[in-house]
Amino acid sequence: MNKQQDFTETVVLDAETKMRETSDGYLVANPRIARTGIQVYSGAELGRPDLKQVRVYRPEAEVFHADAIASLAHKPVTDEHPREQVNSRNWKNLAVGHLGDEILRDGEFVRVPLVLMDADIVDEVRKGKSQLSVGYTAMLAWADGVTDKGEAYDATQTAIRANHVAITHTARGGPKLRMGDDDPHNRRTKMTTRTMMIDGISVEMEERDLQVVERRISGLEKDLGTARADLATLQATSQTELATARTETANAAAVTQTKDAEITTLKQQLVDSKLSPLQLDKMVHDRVQVVQRAKSIIGDAVLVDGKMDSDIRRQVVNAKLGATAKDWTDEMITASFNTLTATVDSGAPNDLRHVVNVLQHTADSGVDQRTKAYQEYDDLLANRWKTAGVRQHA
Repeated sequence: MNKQQDFTETVVLDAETKMRETSDGYLVANPRIARTGIQVYSGAELGRPDLKQVRVYRPEAEVFHADAIASLAHKPVTDEHPREQVNSRNWKNLAVGHLGDEILRDGEFVRVPLVLMDADIVDEVRKGKSQLSVGYTAMLAWADGVTDKGEAYDATQTAIRANHVAITHTARGGPKLRMGDDDPHNRRTKMTTRTMMIDGISVEMEERDLQVVERRISGLEKDLGTARADLATLQATSQTELATARTETANAAAVTQTKDAEITTLKQQLVDSKLSPLQLDKMVHDRVQVVQRAKSIIGDAVLVDGKMDSDIRRQVVNAKLGATAKDWTDEMITASFNTLTATVDSGAPNDLRHVVNVLQHTADSGVDQRTKAYQEYDDLLANRWKTAGVRQHA
């Protein structure tokens, strides 16, 4: 994207250019003040603080364009660069001289007549303040490229328009753009500077360069503050998530321990619930007694398969007493059943061996009744949980 920006290009009069003092005390010269090629700027100067430096290409066609040359004529000369562009409202306070209008090309450079009219700046130049810096505006097109000389660049200047020329100590264009005879004995370091502390080191810079550094440091400090705040937020979030994870882990461990205890208890209950052969024989004997007594009262109407002893007894009581026994408890049913079957012949052999013998020899298609009784009992135990706590009715 093309964008108009302010630029400075500092040059120094070459050694062949001699300063001439008039009878009025003015200094007159015909210095080189601009050139083609690549100028290097800091990214911050061009609104790109993300870049350490920017190589800006000034094509020959733009530097020597008729409008660019014409913009140099009669422009004011200032002592250092002012904070704002020179115009009709401020030139009287800023100008210490001016340029002429006989603009010439000298190879890759531009030469222009210059006269310094202020006594203070004339004295400064005599003491060594001899570099020139052109303040101008230009359109900046950001695009990488390579010059005919093989030099890489990041952006290109077009529509170059001069605003003023400043007398300065340090020229961006290099020592080839110097006023006077380049006598090292006449140079002195006298400039508008300011000192700042950077990492405990005292650094002296020109005011404009120092402002660029301060802006950059301020931006970095702001970025650092943001990064620290983000880090603190992440740390707080991580600590919260870690605490939550630890709590969930502890809860899971507690649940696991509880389940382990339940499993251990159930296993023990299963072991405890196993019957000895003697106990099982007694239960078979009792079962046969209940079935025989029930059949003696209601005959084959009694349902035996899949029924508990309490269910068989309830069938008999319900058959005899009807609705009267509807809401009776198991204890009441048992008492009634015993009463109803008390008249059953008690002289019949009832020992277990007799019962087993009877069961083994009943005409039931050759089925081993003892085995069948054992199986029914196991089935009843396995399915007893399905009717736990529920009152059974015949």
